[in-house]
Parts: sequence; structure tokens; C-alpha cells
Amino acid sequence: MKLKKASIYLLSFTTLCIVFSACYYMSYLHALNNFNQKAIEQKDLLLTLTKNVSPTPVAIVEGADDSVSTIQVETTVQPNMKYTLENYDMKSNTSETEELNPPAYMIGLTREEILQYIDDYMSDMPLSEYNKGLISYELVSFSEKEIKIKKSYNEDFVPFRFYVVVKDGYVVVFNSDLKSVYSYTHILAKDLPEEDRISLSQGIYVNSLDELYALLESYSS
Repeated sequence: MKLKKASIYLLSFTTLCIVFSACYYMSYLHALNNFNQKAIEQKDLLLTLTKNVSPTPVAIVEGADDSVSTIQVETTVQPNMKYTLENYDMKSNTSETEELNPPAYMIGLTREEILQYIDDYMSDMPLSEYNKGLISYELVSFSEKEIKIKKSYNEDFVPFRFYVVVKDGYVVVFNSDLKSVYSYTHILAKDLPEEDRISLSQGIYVNSLDELYALLESYSS
């Protein structure tokens, strides 16, 4: 009789162990399934957020303790980039576009440095650009693959081209910057009428080559 009761207790205990084990296993599978589902959802969300984001160049830096970190590298002008220069004539409303290699002075510059260069250029532009009537100088686009520059000109905005004065007793023609000499003449100021000498002492602004040649010819006749 005692043996029969012991068998019943053992069977009951075994049955309970099996039931508890089955319940635990089912709970484990359910939790694992939920974890995998959440991982998939998070991955999909991450892909959605980064789908349209362009990668930022990075550099790998090794520290003295052999640790590795990354830093962002700003885009700079490289020799193999596409360089487009557009020259726009505001007077005739026409444009000429050229695809060239990036000029040497731009190599290695960042976008901000190019903008600073343009500001400096417009503040002290070359005489040739002034005479052509350079109105604006723009950085249209800047990327890792292409740089586009636009220059706009209007000759009607040039106030004058030449400045005629007397220097060391001779008539001298300066460029419009009033610094560089366009032409030294052999015309002596003392040989000119008093009215012309007075005008030259104050300086005469001339707008074109035709006007300049006509003025100098009048002094030589």
C-alpha cells in the first residue's frame, strides 16, 4: 500500500514538472518572438531615417592607447572635381558656360573659404574685371563632385575706363584704378593751351578707347 502511494506521489510530481517545464518553454518562445519582432521594427525605422541622408566623410584616428575614434572631415576642392564657370552678360542677357579643371588657387579650399575668397576678390577686383563691368561673383553650388561659379557683367555700370593727367611734365594715361599706367605719351603739357593744362591738372575721366584717342589726337594737332 505504501509503495502504491509513493508511486502516485512520484507520478504526480513528474507530471507537475513536465507541465511547469512546458509552460516555461512556451513563455520563453513568446518572449523571444516579441524581442525579434521589436528588433526588426527598430531596424526598419533606422533604415527609413537614414535612407535619404548622404554619408559624411570620416577619418579614423588611432590614439596613443590604441583606441580608435572617428572625426568628420569637411569637403574640400579636389583636382578631379567638375568645375563649371558661367559668365553672364546682363546687357545682352546671354551666358557662356565652360567646364574646366578647378583653378589651382581653389584646390584644398572648403566652401566657407571659397566664399571668403569671393568676398576678397570683389573688394579688390583686377582691373580687367572692373573694365568688363563685373557686378557679381557667386558660388552657385558646392558638393563633393561639382563646383559651379557664376560671374555677372554689365559694361554700362563701369563709370569710366581711363584717367588722363600730367605727370613729370608729360600727358600720362592711367587705368581706371588710378594706380596702373595705361600709356605714357610724348605730349608735353607746356605745349598745350592753358585751358587744356587746367583740365589735365584736375584730371580727365575717359569712358572709351575712341574717346581717349580723340582726346590725345586733339593735343597732338
